Amino acid sequence: KKKEFPSYTDVFSEKICELAGKNKRIVALTAAMPDGTGLTKFAKEFPKRFFDVGIAEAHEVTSAAGMAAAGLKPVVAVYSSFLQRGYDQILHDVCIQKLPVFFCIDRSGLVGADGETHQGIFDISYLSHIPNMVLMAPKNGREMPGMMKFALEYNGPIAMKYPRGSVYEGLSEYNAPVELGKSEVIHEGQDVVILSVGSIMEECEKAVQHLKEKGYNPGLVNVRFIRPMDEDLLRELAAKYPLIVNVEENELIGGYGQMVSAFLHKKKDHNDLLSLGISDYFVRHATVAQQREQAGIDADSIVKSIIDRMN
Repeated sequence: KKKEFPSYTDVFSEKICELAGKNKRIVALTAAMPDGTGLTKFAKEFPKRFFDVGIAEAHEVTSAAGMAAAGLKPVVAVYSSFLQRGYDQILHDVCIQKLPVFFCIDRSGLVGADGETHQGIFDISYLSHIPNMVLMAPKNGREMPGMMKFALEYNGPIAMKYPRGSVYEGLSEYNAPVELGKSEVIHEGQDVVILSVGSIMEECEKAVQHLKEKGYNPGLVNVRFIRPMDEDLLRELAAKYPLIVNVEENELIGGYGQMVSAFLHKKKDHNDLLSLGISDYFVRHATVAQQREQAGIDADSIVKSIIDRMN
C-alpha cells in the first residue's frame, strides 16, 4: 500500500496550533474557509483567537492590519486566488505601515481540477512588487514549519505560498536554517543551474537526475525567498554557470524569472537565461501533472528545454 502523506494544509494546521500554544498574541483569520485553509483545529483550540469574517477577503486583510497595529500576530490563511481580492488592502493597510501580518497562501501554484478560477498562478506577480513584503515558498513539507516559526518572529509583512495536495517528501535531508533572503544550494554542478521556486522542486529534482543520466552536471538551488532575492548567491551563480534556468508555477509575466533576469541585466552579467512557467494563458481544468506538462514544467519538459538550449 502506498504511504499516505499529509497535505501542506495539514502541516500548516498542526504547526499553527503548536506555535499559538506558545505565543498568546497569535490570532488567525479566515474568509469563510476554516476547513479548506486548515484552521478548524485552531478554531477548536483557541476559539477566542479565531476570526471568520465571512466571504470578505479585503475585510480579512484590513482586520489583520488593525490587529497587528494593536500588538497581535495575525495569521491570514487564504487561498492564493482569493487573496487577489485583498490586493489593495495588502498594499495600503499592511505594507505601507510595515505591519507584521503573516499571509499563509494555500492552493498556490497549479491546483488541478479546481477549475480556471482557482489556479494560484498570479501570487508572485501581485506580491513581489510591493515594498516591505517578504515572500517565501517551501520546497517540501519538512521546510514549512521552520518558515512558519521564522515568519511569526519577523516584524513586518510576510507571506508563505504553498500548494494544494500532498507534501513532497524528497530532499528532507537538506534542511538549512531559514534566514531572511537566503536561498539553499541543493547540488553544485557546472554549465547549468536550476533555480526552483517552492514545490516545483519535485519536478526539478527529477530533471536533475535525468540530466545526470545523460552525462550533464546540473546545479540545483531551492530559492526559498522570492523576495528579498538572494542577490549574493545570484552573483555567485552568474560567475559560475553560463546557463541559469528558473522554474516556477506562476505566470512568467511578473514572475521570479523576470526578477532574476532584471537583476542580472542590471549587473551587466551576460548569462544565458531560461525561464520556465506559465506563459500567458488561463490554465484549464486538468490534473496537476497534465497542467505541468502543458506549461512545460514537468521533469521531462524541463530536461528537453535545457538540452535544446545548451545545444
